Amino acid sequence: MMRVTYDEVVPVERLKRPISSPHLERANGFAVRLEDEWFWFSALEPAYTFGRAGRMSVQVRSWDLVEAATEARFDNALGRDVFTLYVVDGAGVERDAATDRRIVRRFADGVSPRSSHWNP
Repeated sequence: MMRVTYDEVVPVERLKRPISSPHLERANGFAVRLEDEWFWFSALEPAYTFGRAGRMSVQVRSWDLVEAATEARFDNALGRDVFTLYVVDGAGVERDAATDRRIVRRFADGVSPRSSHWNP
């Protein structure tokens, strides 16, 4: 399994616009932090459900969910792609019982056994 390890996690006040070019890819969405590991998702529902389920593990004592952008750019000096996660400072998503039911239900409604993608 190939997993993105972020070279840098940068707090920001707001996200820049998404971009796709030969040297830069940036997409906006949501990031979940389980302990010290960050995971990026393009939509709220899978991000929330992942974080909520992860928190149910005895290995995870805390989790955060924030608006975020993932960025990959080629760095000539390093000779490789550099991955950056931009997290919106103070843009956490409310987590209560009503939110749990509403968001997890939307996630479940969009799951398809024919695809690894979530279809809202």
